Amino acid sequence: MTQESDIFRKHLEGRSGKALWLGLEQLSATDEFNAFLTSEFPALQAMGEGVTRRGLLKTMAASFALAGLTGCDARSDENALPYVLAAGNREEPVLYATATRLSGYALPVLGQTVAGRPVKLEGNPDHPATGGATDVFLQAALLGLYDPDRSQAPKELGDPASWAAFDAFLAEKRTTLDATAGAGLSILTGQITSPTMIRQLEALLDRWPLARWHITEPVNDDNRVLGAEAAFGRAMMPQPDFSRAETIVSFSDDFLGPGPRQSVNARQWSQRRKAFRDGDGESRILVVEGSPSLTGARADERLIAAEQRMPALLSALAARLGVTGDVPELSESESRWVDGVVTKIEARPDRSLVTVGAHHAPALHALAYRINQRLGAIGETLAFTDPVAATPAGQRDLDSLIADMDAGAVSTLFVLDCNPAYAGTPAFAEAMTRVETTLHAGLYYDETAALCRWHLPIPHDLESWSDARAVDGSGSVLQPLVQPFYSVRSPHTLLANLMGEADADARAIVMATWRERLSGNFDARWNEALFAGFVEGTAAPKVAPPEAAGGPLAMPTPEDAALTLLIQPDPSVWDGRFGNNGWLQETPKPMTKLTWGNPILISPALAEREGLAAGDVIRLRHGERTAEGPVWILPGQQAETLTLTLGYGHRSFGTLADGLGTDAYPLAAGGTMLSGVALEKTGAREKLASTQLHQAMEGHDFIRTVSAEASRQAAAPYEEHPGSFYPEKPKTSPAWGMSIDLDACIGCNACVVGCNAENNIPVVGKDLVAEGREMHWLRIDRYYEGPPEAPLSYFQPVPCMHCEDAPCEMGCPVNATVHSSDGLNVQVYNRCIGTRTCASYCPYKVRRFNWFDYTGDDPEQLRAMRNPEVTVRSRGVMEKCTYCVQRIETARIDADRENRPLRDGEVVTACQQACPTQAISFGDVADPDTEVSQRKAEARDYLLLEEVNTKPRTSYLARVEG
Repeated sequence: MTQESDIFRKHLEGRSGKALWLGLEQLSATDEFNAFLTSEFPALQAMGEGVTRRGLLKTMAASFALAGLTGCDARSDENALPYVLAAGNREEPVLYATATRLSGYALPVLGQTVAGRPVKLEGNPDHPATGGATDVFLQAALLGLYDPDRSQAPKELGDPASWAAFDAFLAEKRTTLDATAGAGLSILTGQITSPTMIRQLEALLDRWPLARWHITEPVNDDNRVLGAEAAFGRAMMPQPDFSRAETIVSFSDDFLGPGPRQSVNARQWSQRRKAFRDGDGESRILVVEGSPSLTGARADERLIAAEQRMPALLSALAARLGVTGDVPELSESESRWVDGVVTKIEARPDRSLVTVGAHHAPALHALAYRINQRLGAIGETLAFTDPVAATPAGQRDLDSLIADMDAGAVSTLFVLDCNPAYAGTPAFAEAMTRVETTLHAGLYYDETAALCRWHLPIPHDLESWSDARAVDGSGSVLQPLVQPFYSVRSPHTLLANLMGEADADARAIVMATWRERLSGNFDARWNEALFAGFVEGTAAPKVAPPEAAGGPLAMPTPEDAALTLLIQPDPSVWDGRFGNNGWLQETPKPMTKLTWGNPILISPALAEREGLAAGDVIRLRHGERTAEGPVWILPGQQAETLTLTLGYGHRSFGTLADGLGTDAYPLAAGGTMLSGVALEKTGAREKLASTQLHQAMEGHDFIRTVSAEASRQAAAPYEEHPGSFYPEKPKTSPAWGMSIDLDACIGCNACVVGCNAENNIPVVGKDLVAEGREMHWLRIDRYYEGPPEAPLSYFQPVPCMHCEDAPCEMGCPVNATVHSSDGLNVQVYNRCIGTRTCASYCPYKVRRFNWFDYTGDDPEQLRAMRNPEVTVRSRGVMEKCTYCVQRIETARIDADRENRPLRDGEVVTACQQACPTQAISFGDVADPDTEVSQRKAEARDYLLLEEVNTKPRTSYLARVEG
């Protein structure tokens, strides 16, 4: 064996002494924990309160009932243009290129419909910004379309009303507005990138110049834009290019975390990572943060510091790089981190990038932009464009609207597709009582709708004609996958109605916008935009910033306080708009693996000092504002920092969302970083549902790492062939297999939600998740290495391994789990009698037992929402990952029709297609020229639990460190 192979084996073979742990329970190793962990079926161990019939039925009804079953007519819009034409059979899937929206920004989508029903969403591979990358919010948007709690008809004063009655009311109101030039009319919207909506609002303000337009968006990039204005004298939107950044320095900026930019950022970062592995430059992330994040989990160096230390640390870096002169006082660990950052930046300054979290003050962003300009990074790793989202004249925000209402200057308030009574300051609801006429248009009869005279339901993005811009400015026309299920009106139609257009059609309104913007043959350009899913050439042009001014910046002064509360968007429900989505609620949050709630995250040190255990309910107080919730002890959390996420504690939203979790908005009204927070114990406890310890595989080194140098030196993976009682099985093409690159995985959960949507996986609810009965076919294990106060974090997706010598097949007494000729471990549902023997025999713990009949009473209409290619399982059977066998068969049928062999890349699993970093590869492992075979031939390739000799078809590529 060569010396290079010895080096590689030392790093990779899994016996290098890496001590991985799942959660803090392992470190305490109580008798209760050991009993839970060693049980073959943790669901049978009593780890909390039992499942109540009411709770189970509530979850099943809200997660799986099709809204408006009577009168819900699935019809495609005849004006929508398919991305791929059907083959003449109505049952053939039809794709439409469109988009969903998050915080106003377009998330490009290819929507698949069958018999007129949308059944699956994927990323648009042709889009210039995302390139097909997706996130959890895009994948879960389908369930939002079918949410039974969506508003279905107009209401006046909380009672059902007709559109005719609303139109009559609007006619009277319009006469008054014409007579007063719109005096007293205020329109409040969320963040808007829609060119059509902006055009309509500008036309409205031209007609009624005394009217006012305000914007509110709970999670936004305003500080980034204002920072550019402070640095360069011009409001601009930063457009980082992580594919070119060899050294990224993040000051509490979770750029790989959730948000409208996640799929773009993750795709770019993975491109740089691949280039680095191929020997092209570097790829390193240096992070300082107070609370663990996805970006921090992927960091090469992570400094744990309070959020109030960011100004000092950024100023120290600026001074070391010659941008400013004053060097603030730092601790020894902080100085050491800054020194390391400077050394790495100086190796290639123009390919470096300094970023700051959006929750920090504009002055910090301005200083970061000055640093990037000094390094020569602007134009290389950082560009600027004009802001993509609209900004009303006069910077009118929610606070200015509240001031106007308090002053009696607002007589008519129209709240359009936002929920400020929930996701705003508590003063908003009180100020609304001073407004004579209030109207609300939205998807739900929510907290704001309940306070308004009129509530007007609007269509879901997937049943709408509209438009929006992605984060790069590229325009997309939203076309419906299906005609609206309910009696709804588009926001475009409502604005047209307000201005007197009685029969306004949303499609015609959107077309009018683009008729002014598209040159040449409009009909041809319009059809091109519908077919492609975006309007070519509409990305925002780059703006060259002037030389940054060198004057002083008004940096925030840190307060001397014991405890600080950091308020962040939630990785599952964002700002609360997805609170009623069962897929997202049941998806384990990346860093905590918690579901169905938002506990207050605290450090192990604070938990020990205050005598707190996971689930203990505390009260947080900041001035007059309070919030109560259970705690969760999070390794890697800064000692004096607490973290709470937005999006929970709804009061009037939907069956799943109402009353769930802790409402952070009352505290967030004082800011997203609150110093001097008081902590009070209440003596109460709450059951929490975390999945990290479920289906745990213990006592092995699952995450393997290797240095970049060693991986490049080793020409081939280390292979050892232990003896076996089973005869070798020759691989005949196709022989399906999968490779998962741990160096590319960021733990974002897009694959998990994509798998749920593709394979009709049911939601079981908080109680059953707490007892280990979740049904996910794919899980992402999160491992720690090192001390609880500052561990390293690793992610590992675990589907079925599809072992060639599968223990589950040997153990099944009724031959329900069998092997196919192309290497799949197949589950025959109608043979399974539920002995759960196969799960006992499975060393990877990837098989799920269906304890309840979640789908047996589904009406015919609901079944149309499910993927018709995947069997809907009943109670009492085992189920697990199938390598998306339905996609394999569809590709095989298409190849047979054309009398040709299957092509590499023709079969794409749901998890593979959803992944924004392309960490998953799938294909024929019998063909050495396929992408998956080439990945498996890399030196980093290894098998999970190789020593049990099950010969899995799924293998992993080790994470590269150093």
